[in-house]
Amino acid sequence: MATGTDPRDLESKVTPMQQVIPMQKVYLMQPVILMSLNSPENDYLFLSIISFFFFILLAIRALVFSLETCEANFLGDQRKALINSRLALGFSVSSVPVGSTLIICSIVVRALKQRV
Repeated sequence: MATGTDPRDLESKVTPMQQVIPMQKVYLMQPVILMSLNSPENDYLFLSIISFFFFILLAIRALVFSLETCEANFLGDQRKALINSRLALGFSVSSVPVGSTLIICSIVVRALKQRV
């Protein structure tokens, strides 16, 4: 056998172990991605309230969609806020001409009844 391969002799060649340092907790840092947030959608709440003076059936739906827009903006759901905002605007704006037409028609009918 060669002089360096004797298994009994290997123990003498092992250097004493250095002091083992316990491994500390390693915190991995993940990169932070900053994204610009879109501005919140308009909720048209004031317009929805004003539309109650014209035609209440459409105004109720406008108010519901307006409140859902506020909630979606709060939760950060941009797509839902956009859809509800458009519906609130549509119902609010359509309430005004429908209500105005009904008011004008009722005034005309009353005026014609008084003439006869």
